[in-house]
Amino acid sequence: MLQTKNQWNSFHIKQCKQKLGQAVLSDGHPLFLFEEDFGKLLHSTPAALCEPKTTEELQALIHYADEHQLPVTIRGNGLSQSGQSLAVPGGLVLSMQYFNHTSEADADSIWVEANASWASLLESSLKKSMVPYVVPHNCNLSIGGVLSAGGIGSASFKYGSVIAHVNALEVVQANGELVSLKKQMPLMEACLGGQGRFGLITKACIALRPCLKNVRTFFLLYADKNKWLEDLLLCQTKADHIESFCTPAIQGAKLSEKGRFPFAQWFYALHVSREYDNEPPDFKDLGLTPWQLLHTQDETIHSYFHRHDSRFNAMKMTGQWELQHPWYECFIPGILLKDLEQLLAALPLHYATVVHIARVAALAPTGFLQLPKGEDVFALMILNPGLPNALIPSCLETIKHLDSIFLGQGGKRYLSGYLGDIPDKNYWKKHFEERYDDWVQLKKQYDPHPIFCSLLHHQ
Repeated sequence: MLQTKNQWNSFHIKQCKQKLGQAVLSDGHPLFLFEEDFGKLLHSTPAALCEPKTTEELQALIHYADEHQLPVTIRGNGLSQSGQSLAVPGGLVLSMQYFNHTSEADADSIWVEANASWASLLESSLKKSMVPYVVPHNCNLSIGGVLSAGGIGSASFKYGSVIAHVNALEVVQANGELVSLKKQMPLMEACLGGQGRFGLITKACIALRPCLKNVRTFFLLYADKNKWLEDLLLCQTKADHIESFCTPAIQGAKLSEKGRFPFAQWFYALHVSREYDNEPPDFKDLGLTPWQLLHTQDETIHSYFHRHDSRFNAMKMTGQWELQHPWYECFIPGILLKDLEQLLAALPLHYATVVHIARVAALAPTGFLQLPKGEDVFALMILNPGLPNALIPSCLETIKHLDSIFLGQGGKRYLSGYLGDIPDKNYWKKHFEERYDDWVQLKKQYDPHPIFCSLLHHQ
């Protein structure tokens, strides 16, 4: 059991109400809602919950916590899976649900509050035919949550991570002071990909680019992995958005010493999208040679960015949303894809219903998002829609197996998915490598007591 030096108790809860005029909840139904995250693999009951409605209330609460060295866990929508938004024992969950305002877009940027969604940002920016350089696949994620992790999307092959395109932040420091931060400032760099350990992001200024009105997507299928990878590289020069993944076609059940197990023939898919105003692009101009061109689809750019909403809605309607989600997300060097066929064949099909493999531009390092060294970087993701308890052990074994393959060869876990057992100091040393000293020293500098913590980052 994790232990924290100081804990929220009835005295501190009463003090907050008397001194700050803020209601801090310590029992009842509201706390139950914050005991788990989207992964539903870890559980932690917070000692208290606070839902400030103004920046001043945020500052006062953080100042009080710092003064008494009390643990605080920042939470947006709780859509991570490894305890990033779960409180440590005796800790308080600080819900950001009321910080959801989106401003009007400027010429090349837009200010948004931390718990505004990327969908609400797009509603505003598209009025001026502008979009962020990288939009997450799930538009319903919060701004602050994505910035605390790093963020990738369909344009990451060209523009890298979401956090590579943040112009400025407004942050409440651990002492309660509100500060405005610009690029290259140490605290801003620490907060981007910083997992909520260094300060509380209240607002962000996201860089925008011009966009066209419509999107045409070509749905391509490949039977040959090498041809798929060749076309994936080739289409980058002409595409605006790319999604690439491996999909199994189940062929029955093979006999083995342990009984029958399903097996599949794997295929490789490529969704290549280009923006246009009036004249849609011609597939011939891409110069690609897939096994099959399955479909060509035209839609507004607004519709395109919401293309995954139906999947998430289906998860909720069928009850999968309430199941467990041991998602695996890892950045890997491209050289490791040489053994992709063998890797796919070894994956349990109840877990790996689809394996996403997305190219990520290796731009200059931003914040604490860790990528493999070199220019050839991919994100490998298994984002299962939801699994019952009986199937979880085999999925967790698969996660350990994948880590044993990738992490020793330069791979870096994306700190949003499920990481397995709570990582220790040695894990973080290997993850951050030469950045580890910065990870430790910046924490001491900006949160010396330290109050910002979570079940994943409890120190």
